[in-house]
Amino acid sequence: MSGASEIAGGELRALIDKQAITELLYRYCRAVDRIDPELGYTVWQEGAEADYGSIYQGSGRGVVDFICDSHRRGVVHSHQVTNIIIALEGDVARSEAYITSGMVMLDGGEPKQITTRGRYLDRWSRRAGRWGIEKRIFVGDINEIRTITPGSIVPRFTLDRDDPSYALFAG
Repeated sequence: MSGASEIAGGELRALIDKQAITELLYRYCRAVDRIDPELGYTVWQEGAEADYGSIYQGSGRGVVDFICDSHRRGVVHSHQVTNIIIALEGDVARSEAYITSGMVMLDGGEPKQITTRGRYLDRWSRRAGRWGIEKRIFVGDINEIRTITPGSIVPRFTLDRDDPSYALFAG
């Protein structure tokens, strides 16, 4: 009977670890969409590396700064993460997560939508009980720019901590 309890305990630990990593992937999207670099830094381990190909190569902290700076020039942006696969090995993990990123920029006053689809290939570690990315490779699959006609729904977002979502989680 104790063998079954040990297996169940190990499976529970794995679920908790996978959920912690998944939450960090979501937190990264929130950080770059709300231009909240401090939140973005919490996803990475000290000394982490980020490889976004021709877009950016450098530190994890640096890619957060780079993306937040580029997003400040946009009208709006939205990142979603799906199809998350995580492999655990004690205090080390690997994950693949599909990403869709949409951004609206103005080009001569004309709105253009940039849509990027790709994958984050991340190597994780748990240090002092905290998971964080050690190395990320972004694999771009699709990238397109289109002229758009804005819809009729009036946006209610802000690109900072004044966004209504921060108030929701403050209480």
